[in-house]
Amino acid sequence: MTTALKNAKLEAHLDAVEKHKQLLEKLHLNGNQHLDEVNSSLQQLTLTLEEYLKIIGIP
Repeated sequence: MTTALKNAKLEAHLDAVEKHKQLLEKLHLNGNQHLDEVNSSLQQLTLTLEEYLKIIGIP
């Protein structure tokens, strides 16, 4: 695997983490936030983490 690919997958995951963090902060401040957005964000976190782990060789 190339370092560029590893870095790209890591950056995608870190971006998903940051977006999820922002969503949770928004949810904390606004109790009316829809939970389906949180679910979607968690699914994106899972996907990006799985892709990154595959790239670096962890099954």
